[in-house]
Amino acid sequence: MSEENKNHTEQKKSNSGIWILITIIALLGAGALGWMYSKESKAYKSCQTTNAQLELEMQSMNEALSGYIDGSTMDLKKDFQMMLDTYDKLIEKDASKSDSLQAQKDSISVLLAQLSDTKNRSYYQINKLKKRNEQLRQIMNRYLITIDSLNTLNIDLTSRLDKTSSELNLTQAERDELRKQNDQNAELLTKGAKLNAFNFVSEALRYQTFGGDTKSVNRAARAEVLSCTFTIGENKIARTGNKTIYMQITDPNGQVIYKRPSDVTQIAGSEILYTGKREINYQGQLIDMTIVYNLEGKEIASGNYVLKVYADGALVGKDTFTLK
Repeated sequence: MSEENKNHTEQKKSNSGIWILITIIALLGAGALGWMYSKESKAYKSCQTTNAQLELEMQSMNEALSGYIDGSTMDLKKDFQMMLDTYDKLIEKDASKSDSLQAQKDSISVLLAQLSDTKNRSYYQINKLKKRNEQLRQIMNRYLITIDSLNTLNIDLTSRLDKTSSELNLTQAERDELRKQNDQNAELLTKGAKLNAFNFVSEALRYQTFGGDTKSVNRAARAEVLSCTFTIGENKIARTGNKTIYMQITDPNGQVIYKRPSDVTQIAGSEILYTGKREINYQGQLIDMTIVYNLEGKEIASGNYVLKVYADGALVGKDTFTLK
């Protein structure tokens, strides 16, 4: 036999051995699977038998307890309804908790709807509903305690507030009276601190040809300067220091004589035009002063002129003069 035929024969023997081994392993695996299937099948049948037996026992127990279950169902319905009524009263007592109280009501309403259907329930289901009922009752009792405590506190606070309000009303009346007195005193002080102008000499002047002096004239056509000399009186409570004294002259036509439209000052909260002004340093003592207004060639009308003097935002003196 040639070497090639010899190798070919040995290779065939080797392949035959492998196939035999695979066949044996496959037979063993099939046998094991069959044994396991048989075992699981027996266990499954046993479970089915046990479940069927338990269902029969449970049915018998439910039939035996049917009267108790029906009574418990009715009791739960009544209890849940009473809890709903209690929550309605709690909402009336404390509207601030209406959202959370309504949430509890909704939970109870769901359970009540479940009990209102015709479905038969087991003892286990009824017992579960009873436990839920007890939980909801505990929650409701906590709300009752909280809201009753708040109501008691509110009553106490209302009583205290009423007492405080009475005391405040009395204090308010006393304060109003004190404020009134202070206002009166302030008004008197303001009046007392007001300056007073007197000894008025109000006139029209004309420059003399020689020397530059002026002389008083009584004709409007000859007037070149309007002048007012007066005295600011002594006042020990008036504010001292630098002050601006304003003079306002109104012509016979009721028009204020002024140089510029911007010549305004605040008097008693309103703006008025002024004819002239002068700065002084007032120290609470008598002071004589003169304020003049140069007509600068403007003609003025004949008639009665009204002159007013203002200081510290108030009228302090008044005078009149007439030009022909």
